[in-house]
Amino acid sequence: MKKSILLFIILLGVIVANAQETTPVSPILSRKNELRVDVVGLGLSRVNLTYERFLNKKFSVGTAGVFSANKKNKDDFDQGNVNFFTKYEIIPFVRYNMSQGARSFYFAEIFTNINGGDFREILLLTDSANNHYYAIEKNSYVDLGMGAAVGYKYYIMDQFGIEFLVGLGSNLFNKDKSPDILSRVGLSVSYRF
Repeated sequence: MKKSILLFIILLGVIVANAQETTPVSPILSRKNELRVDVVGLGLSRVNLTYERFLNKKFSVGTAGVFSANKKNKDDFDQGNVNFFTKYEIIPFVRYNMSQGARSFYFAEIFTNINGGDFREILLLTDSANNHYYAIEKNSYVDLGMGAAVGYKYYIMDQFGIEFLVGLGSNLFNKDKSPDILSRVGLSVSYRF
C-alpha cells in the first residue's frame, strides 16, 4: 500500500512538472518588437511614430518621435495667439505591464521628453533717444521634460494592436521659453514582430 501511494505521488509530480514545461508560450510574447503610429495625431497633422522593445512579460522600453506639421498651430504662433510652437519631440520611455494577460493589458509608463520649437516674446526696448518701444522677438528653444502615463493595449491576431495612452509631464530647464505642461495622449495602431 505504501509503495502504491509513493508511486502515485511520484507519478503525479512527473505529470505536474511536464505540464508546466509544456505550457505553450503565447505567440504575442514571442514577438519582441513593435512599430506604432498614432492615428489621432495624423488627423491633427502630427506624425507620431513609436518603436517599442519588449524585455519580458512585464517590462518594455521604447522611443517615440513626434513631428508637427500643423498649419493652424503655426499660424496661431505667427499671429501672436500663442507664445510657442513645438516642432518636434523625442520621447524615450519605460513601461510596466500591470495586468496578467498578453493579448490585452493595462500599463504604466515613465517618460522623458526632449522637445524643441519656436518661442516668441514681447520685449520692452529703449532706443538711443531714451524712447521706449515694444518689439516681438522669435527664438528657438530646446528643453527636457519628464512625466508619467497610463494606457491600455489590445492585440488582434497576435500581431496587430490598438493602444490608448494618456499622460502628463513638465519641462524642467527652459520653462520661460518652452511649454510648462507636456501632454502625452494618443490612439495608436501597431504591428508587433
